Amino acid sequence: MHVGMFIKCKIDMAHGGIPRQIINVCAGLLVALSLTALAGGAQAQDLDGIAVITAPDDPGRAAPGAMNFAAPVRPTLNSFAPVGMPPSAERMPIAALPVVVELFTSQGCSSCPPADAMIARLSERRDILPLSFHVDYWDYLGWTDSFARPEFTDRQEGYARASGERALYTPQLIIDGRDTAVAPGPAQLMSLIEGHRIAPAMLSVQRESTDDGEVIEMSPLSELGAPMAILLVRFAPQREIQVTSGENRGRTITYANVVLGLDELARWNGEQPLRLTVRPDEANGEDFPPDTRHALLVQQELGDASLPGPILAAVPLD
Repeated sequence: MHVGMFIKCKIDMAHGGIPRQIINVCAGLLVALSLTALAGGAQAQDLDGIAVITAPDDPGRAAPGAMNFAAPVRPTLNSFAPVGMPPSAERMPIAALPVVVELFTSQGCSSCPPADAMIARLSERRDILPLSFHVDYWDYLGWTDSFARPEFTDRQEGYARASGERALYTPQLIIDGRDTAVAPGPAQLMSLIEGHRIAPAMLSVQRESTDDGEVIEMSPLSELGAPMAILLVRFAPQREIQVTSGENRGRTITYANVVLGLDELARWNGEQPLRLTVRPDEANGEDFPPDTRHALLVQQELGDASLPGPILAAVPLD
């Protein structure tokens, strides 16, 4: 169903004129990650030229012929110190914007439950926005993931292409669209998250609740160097699944912040302030259950292929 049926989205550009497009290819280094050793011997598949492997305790294990495209140029992303602004009652403090932790997971992946449990623990914190993206390339193992969508697999593939990775795998954690690490324990993961939490902000974000909806105003604190997508993410706060076949048969797994949809509301060049008026669904209908929650992501797009890049801001809406 089209996003326009659910969201009232108003975009006001503070200054007229045709915006100058600045394309800057940039990505974080996304390296292989596993939270547990691989249980079982699922064979690698090929997904549109990219190998997919279960948790790589051997990071070099990938299907032959993977990633038969050239890796993109990856200049370093600059960070800019925030410009001093007086506080106001309507302004959302920069410190209140959560760090986004994306988990690419699957109900059919035997090595994913520890990562799923970690996301569930993170979901209890207000300074972190964990999101579980379920992929569909392990469905052949005997259990079809009920939350998987092909566009979530495409998102993970986009991250892989942006960073020069030569394989897809689960579980994979990506922090603010930039960083991951090989087999992090909770302490290492929290260290990465803390690094992003205290990093200089690149956007000033204000939020005000009105009768027309949530008014979000964003202003660049300096030149951002790449176009951005304004994304609406819809997610279910908690779901419990009883797996009756496949690698996880007999297990009951609790998933937190399960992504149900990801829609682009607007594109922004970051050169002028942007104002959005967003009204979360009053009636989600059959497509989205009543407990659906919503957040906005401001994410840079890299290169001509508009690959997912750094997430500059996340704004929970409910």
